[in-house]
Amino acid sequence: MTLTDLSPGETGIILNIEADTTLSNRLRELGLLDGIAVRMVKMAPLKGPVEIKVHHSYLSIRWDDAQTIRLQS
Repeated sequence: MTLTDLSPGETGIILNIEADTTLSNRLRELGLLDGIAVRMVKMAPLKGPVEIKVHHSYLSIRWDDAQTIRLQS
């Protein structure tokens, strides 16, 4: 299950990030760490950016980047 599988309002726990080192490091610097809860806020149509809530922050990330974030099922 990936972050893009969540519907708006649903929450998931990050299992890992399956991306190259550069992208993985960038996402981790934004607070997307293993074991952290994330909530899907909005999804743009046509595989546009997704808005998520991590801790007390709202982040918008690319659809392709969101698909690299694996969640616990």
